[in-house]
Amino acid sequence: MAKHQSKQQVAKVANTETELTANSFGMQLQELLKQKKYRQALEEIKKIQRSHPEIEFTPKESEIWLLRGQQEFDKQDFKQAEKSFSRALELGLVGDAHYWQAKCLLALDQLDAALYLLRDAFEAGNLIKDYNICYLKLLLLKGDIATVEQLIDKQSKRFSAAQLHWVRGVLALKHGQPETALTSFQKIKRPVTPGDLPIAWIIYSQQMIGNWNAAANLLGLKSSGYIFSKPKYLEDPILERLATAQQAKTGELAVEQPGNLERDNPKLQDALFALAIAKLINDGNHHDAAHVWLRRDKHSTNFPELESLRKPLLILAGQQAMTQGETDCTELFWQPLLTEKPFNPQLAVNLLQVLKANHSYKEYQRLLTQFLRWLEQEGKQKPQEWPDTRLNPTLAHLHCWMADAYMALDRDRAALGALQQAERICPTSPELIGRKGLVAASEDNYTEAIALLTQAIEGGCRYNEVYGILLASWKEVGDKQAFNEARRRFGKHFGDFNVENEVEISPWIDALSTLSYPLFSRFVQTEDEKDPAIGACQIFVEAVQSLPNSGGRVSLSQTAATKKWNALLKKLSGSEQIPVLQAIALAITLFAKREKGIAALITQYQQKLIDLSIEYPEARVANLVILAVKENTPKRLEYAVQFYLDTMPQPGNALANIQLQARRFGWITTLIPFLDEALRREPQNPLLLLARATTYPLNQPKYEQLKQEGFEIARRLQDAKALQAFREEQAFLSARETQSMMPDPDKFDNLNMSDMEDLLETMLKKFFGNKIPEAEFERMLPELKKMMLNEMPDFADDEEDEDDIDLDLIFRGLPSKPKKKKGRTRGGFSELF
Repeated sequence: MAKHQSKQQVAKVANTETELTANSFGMQLQELLKQKKYRQALEEIKKIQRSHPEIEFTPKESEIWLLRGQQEFDKQDFKQAEKSFSRALELGLVGDAHYWQAKCLLALDQLDAALYLLRDAFEAGNLIKDYNICYLKLLLLKGDIATVEQLIDKQSKRFSAAQLHWVRGVLALKHGQPETALTSFQKIKRPVTPGDLPIAWIIYSQQMIGNWNAAANLLGLKSSGYIFSKPKYLEDPILERLATAQQAKTGELAVEQPGNLERDNPKLQDALFALAIAKLINDGNHHDAAHVWLRRDKHSTNFPELESLRKPLLILAGQQAMTQGETDCTELFWQPLLTEKPFNPQLAVNLLQVLKANHSYKEYQRLLTQFLRWLEQEGKQKPQEWPDTRLNPTLAHLHCWMADAYMALDRDRAALGALQQAERICPTSPELIGRKGLVAASEDNYTEAIALLTQAIEGGCRYNEVYGILLASWKEVGDKQAFNEARRRFGKHFGDFNVENEVEISPWIDALSTLSYPLFSRFVQTEDEKDPAIGACQIFVEAVQSLPNSGGRVSLSQTAATKKWNALLKKLSGSEQIPVLQAIALAITLFAKREKGIAALITQYQQKLIDLSIEYPEARVANLVILAVKENTPKRLEYAVQFYLDTMPQPGNALANIQLQARRFGWITTLIPFLDEALRREPQNPLLLLARATTYPLNQPKYEQLKQEGFEIARRLQDAKALQAFREEQAFLSARETQSMMPDPDKFDNLNMSDMEDLLETMLKKFFGNKIPEAEFERMLPELKKMMLNEMPDFADDEEDEDDIDLDLIFRGLPSKPKKKKGRTRGGFSELF
């Protein structure tokens, strides 16, 4: 009974944590979408799905891919947009995604591809009625009039009345019947697809008939009698082309526009500004209204009633600009308001965040100075509202922000003075304690740093650097459990949600899964020799007698390696020997040349695993993984695999486990017959579906199809073991992608500056690929290389700088220690370290 209650409590806590994470992620996602940061939103979705695949969110991932594609289309990045719309389609979005992908293909001069896309969707019934007309439009572009006529005759119910009017109008024009076409086009009251201009077809028909006056009136080529009206033909490029064609045909010039009238008449100019501002406000476009306001003459007195709108307009415009991602405009709109009285503290706090995001540190420092003066004055004038218990922590907090600003401006002494001031005012301030922790970490005093940083966060400090350095300190002391616990406790306060169920892979598996001897050898040489499996890998590297051949294999001194491996194994217990034996056998299989004695050597260590399997069942799994990697036909595995599966209570899961382990060491297809047979018995087993997916190359649709199918089943069933397997697969893919971008490790040797730049350029090209247009990449390349070079460590000898300030002097009671001189880039107080 007690155990049952305990399980219920654990489940309740887990559900509560999941709900909190879902709510927090939902808010984060909505904020990113408001700012139109669709790429970041999709990255966050990917992260949250790895750790919390059960979380539901809106809008759907497919809809965000559509928004991202539309954004890329607007930027004329048609290749990337087409990929985004394709992804939206893969995730099940129809209608809009079909329409936009077809537009992309047309923009890329791929009419046939666009036609096939919409034809298949139309015939499958996947196009919503509003977009069925797009299929007909593409047929018309292709010149297939017969199919169009057949469709509107035989399947007219699949098209709206407006769509049929449009098609019949176009067909009438094709047949030389502009009068009939005009009648059809005049029945259309709204665009048949986004961006259509029904009036353009009417104008074109009038021109074909020869009704030039009627067309001129519709285009606005004749005076409207209203001096400020904008002629119709200037509203759209299509109408401009029709107007140009008409002018070329008739010789008729467009009506002359008012031109310089407003410049000649300041009152008229001010009136136009006032009208524009009023209209934009009425339309809810505060952002543009504020820009118009700022262009208006500041000394104008023609419309005094407008002055009452100025302050609320600029505040609303700044908020709107911020949601649109235009924080430079927010800064422009809000700064003037904070030079006026009365001082607005809430607006000041909001603007400080904007200035920090814009890296406007001088303005940030000036506003903080103004804020501090106002707060000090408020404390004196309104002591009842600002008792010391409220005033002092607030002042200390602002002084800590001031220190951050000074550090970003390379004013170290001023930053230290600001922190000294904060300590005098409120030595218990969490912000101050956090920065004490940063100082302790800079002195490599990680025990003290961890205590201070933890205390600061517990006290309410939300400075990102404090959290980041706390995690880094736990890493430095090598306490993985405490590192994870810190993330679980505090991560939610800093947007770090992807904490639970982390994927941890043994270093020797990571090393072997590179499938590249140069990478493998460098990897194991940097790992901890105390790990016996890594030690076994290091023995392999030490026994190598040749450079890798064209197949990436090396000659191995079998005698030297065997002697050391056997000595290593003697020191280990039976269970400890299992990963070592597996590492030895796999290293030989993957990297050793097929020389005399190699096959027998692998068999020797496999036999040791078989002997251990009597007492340790996991040894059988380790041996089967080796067999799956080593053998090239399923027949060679048949007896061993079937014998193992016959003894297992869940043979499907057991088989999937072997494949998922083996797939780390190459493209493993030897288990396909067994997997297919198991799937016939358990077609809804998510682990088997994932395992079968891994037998396909990653670039084949079948891989993604099976993986996604299995993932959806695992998520619906909340199968924890299967979900963890999907996380591990995703982590493996990420590691593989990172490795693919890295150059040959031998190229790092004897690099000069020119070689380094070439190396960086190669890496960047691999990383960005087709993600951005080539012209944009070439423009960004110098700055990207500069950024990467700045992030590289400074290998100059550590020297004590005689002009360095002893940071411990800021805080009483901290002993002085010699500091290491470290490079620094702009960014915040943490850059001091």
